[in-house]
Amino acid sequence: MRKLLYITDQEEYSDNGTISSLFDKHLRKYWEVDIVFITRYKHSFQRKGNHLIIPKKDRDSIISYLSTGSDPSQYDFVIVRNKKDVLKNVLKHKDEFGYKVGYRISYPKKHHALEMTKGYTPAAVYKRLLYKRKIQERDLLVNQCDLFLPSSPEAHRAFYPNITTRSFPVGVGLDPDTIKHHQFSDSQKTIFVHAGSIGPLRNFDVVLDAFEAIKEDTWHLNIITKKKEYIYTLLRLYPTIKNRITVHEAVYTVDELREEINKSDIGISLLPSLPFFDTVIADKVISYYDCAIPTLMTSNSKNHAIFAEEEAFFADFDTEAISRSLRTLMEMPREKLSEVGNNGQTKLLKLKRNYKILAESLAETMDDIVENK
Repeated sequence: MRKLLYITDQEEYSDNGTISSLFDKHLRKYWEVDIVFITRYKHSFQRKGNHLIIPKKDRDSIISYLSTGSDPSQYDFVIVRNKKDVLKNVLKHKDEFGYKVGYRISYPKKHHALEMTKGYTPAAVYKRLLYKRKIQERDLLVNQCDLFLPSSPEAHRAFYPNITTRSFPVGVGLDPDTIKHHQFSDSQKTIFVHAGSIGPLRNFDVVLDAFEAIKEDTWHLNIITKKKEYIYTLLRLYPTIKNRITVHEAVYTVDELREEINKSDIGISLLPSLPFFDTVIADKVISYYDCAIPTLMTSNSKNHAIFAEEEAFFADFDTEAISRSLRTLMEMPREKLSEVGNNGQTKLLKLKRNYKILAESLAETMDDIVENK
């Protein structure tokens, strides 16, 4: 069996569905997999089964560091997640140890930063030039790789048009072994849930305006987000509905997230039209359908390409359209909501959003590259 080294940018005890379900579980049916985690809290190497724990100070010279205690030539493939300097070190030793190299970008952070840097002050212009240079440097490195793993084909075209390396998109997906069947809440109100990041680019105030326009006290909104300062600041502008919104604390793991989501009736994934959001299926959508919860999502070409009308609900990203959709869903029979949630979950399981299917396809792609096909 061939062997993969997957170098993450995650802490030892981080809970990432793609890492744990795809690389550390289903892919191991086809390849041996060692996974590198980075730690700030230890100063020496540790092996825990197939997990290699590396001190952060040695991350950017990782192949040199690993070669002092083991032989990197045991790996047929080395894939790096996100960190450009780590990729640089892996490529430096590629010919020496004879492995193939892949690079995974989970989110276009440099492009996000570029979008956030507006204005024509000297500082803003300097930052834009800096981000553009870093993007160019990254693209040059990735074009020396054997495999590129963006989050979707659309993201590849939008953010990485100069990367010509063979591409294998890896989006967030479902693990068929852990999916849940949803049971609706006992509440007389319709319980909505928003799980995930809330920040300036996401314009969540538009969603809150839509809720505020509903005068009936027949809904409740659960918000699950790690960075809570922004949402607390935003909610101060909505005193009339603050008692209908709960911001959940201490939701850290994938299992805890599932438990909280499963207490709600309908998922919310409404985002403005920006390339960051229009080129991928939002992670929160996958989290909702993991629990077979129907989702109200933005009406854009990417979402419609995946979901049919009987598998999801759609709204344009404006206050009136969202508010109208929310009212419709609040009046909809729960049997219909349940049907849509189950249909959406079934659709994702049939596609490459199923980690079992994705693992088999990824293994075949890596086999072809190793065999120079």
